[in-house]
Amino acid sequence: MNDHKDIMECRSWHCDVLRRPGSCSEEEFDVLIIGAGIGGLAAARELSRYDLKVGIVNEGPLGGHHALDRQPTVTDETAASIVERYRTEDVIRGVFDGEVVVSGDRCIRPRYRHLILNTGGLEMYTPIPGSPKVVPASEALMGEPGGRRLLVWGTTEWGLRTAMALAERGHDVVVADNSAYLRDVRYYQKVRDRLQKLGIEVIHSAIAKRFKDGVMELSVNLGKRGWERRSLKIDGVVSAVRTVNIYVPLRLGLKVFYSFELNSLVPRRNSFGEILMLDGKGKSAGGSNIYAAGELYGATYAHIEEAQGRLLAVYLASKMGREDPDKAAKALEDFRARIALEANWLYNLDLRLSRGTDYTDLYVEPNVIDVPGWPYFWPNGLDEIDGDQIVCPCTGLKISDVIKIVERINKGRVEIKVTSDSVNKLRHIKMPTLAELGGGPSPCFETLCVPNLAIIIGAIFAQKPSYVLYGKPKQLYESAL
Repeated sequence: MNDHKDIMECRSWHCDVLRRPGSCSEEEFDVLIIGAGIGGLAAARELSRYDLKVGIVNEGPLGGHHALDRQPTVTDETAASIVERYRTEDVIRGVFDGEVVVSGDRCIRPRYRHLILNTGGLEMYTPIPGSPKVVPASEALMGEPGGRRLLVWGTTEWGLRTAMALAERGHDVVVADNSAYLRDVRYYQKVRDRLQKLGIEVIHSAIAKRFKDGVMELSVNLGKRGWERRSLKIDGVVSAVRTVNIYVPLRLGLKVFYSFELNSLVPRRNSFGEILMLDGKGKSAGGSNIYAAGELYGATYAHIEEAQGRLLAVYLASKMGREDPDKAAKALEDFRARIALEANWLYNLDLRLSRGTDYTDLYVEPNVIDVPGWPYFWPNGLDEIDGDQIVCPCTGLKISDVIKIVERINKGRVEIKVTSDSVNKLRHIKMPTLAELGGGPSPCFETLCVPNLAIIIGAIFAQKPSYVLYGKPKQLYESAL
């Protein structure tokens, strides 16, 4: 087996261990924005019109991943040009850990009336059989991805933008995805001719079977024509699979639930982006002074992130008595009409996150068996799992480590077989805590691995991802606990 340090490298700024200085100074803000993505930058610009003290905390490039590729978006404008429209030098360079801002040797304990989370999405290190070298798309675009022949995983707009940017730099690029359909048909149709000119092949319905000696083997579903075996010579994988960054929400004690649309854990919120407080049963019990903007709101097009950030600013101003509430209500009406036309899936997600499943005010997670988390179908038994797959590059955690932990706390071998006959038994399995699964805590462990591990482990053992984070509801599983 290869040493994981040679296969997956966590090289981003958030892989460093966060160290607090000895003392922290206090600073007051009307609105503190964590992350300088498009949504946060747009909100900051609008809020400044209301004579409010706004602070932005950011580490990494202004605009986040949107500043890196320089490719046209679905509106023809590059996301980087939208970032330039809201460029500001008034940014605190640092990391917010939920309590303090660490900026080099400086520490700030912020006091704020309102907090906007604009921490964006994180590319997941997809655990492919054989564990090829995997580099997140943002890292690949900020430096050299290592190797000329690259497989970009993900047919979203971001995946296709990444592929075109890398091809322009002289790489041989193939795009693949396990989705039965292209994840962004609208954008693909817009850039199809450009993809062809750059020599980029796009493959969907692909299952990664194994990687060995520089060759990735895919099994591709051709529909009525059956399955085709494909062998691709590659130097590495660029992951454009994005999941919501739940590091700060978890540190703030907010509850997160699995969203099928985002393939991620996400806090419940209302239509403006205000995160909802929940009672013991998971029912919304009112709003909070914490808000989600940008990709935390729902990974979508750059121009929609811009519109959502501006909407949130108007809403906050109305809450502070600086704007007419009717104007905020009208702005929300216009925004929802827009996403209903341009991003219907986001409109549906908005309804479920804000009003609950079937308008019950309760948010119900889907059956985890149906969750698409890996670039291949779920295994039917332990013998089909590549135990050497790395699922957390920060700690070197392998799937075999996860299996051993689960077996130990259940005092014996656990059979993994996702069938209707065994689901009820599987749901009584005692699950490991996150502390047992990694070498954390560190920003790397908590941002990159928490959502990834919760989704993967939940899928293997037929558990809801929130059970991995919080444990099973005692009223349902008292006898098993």
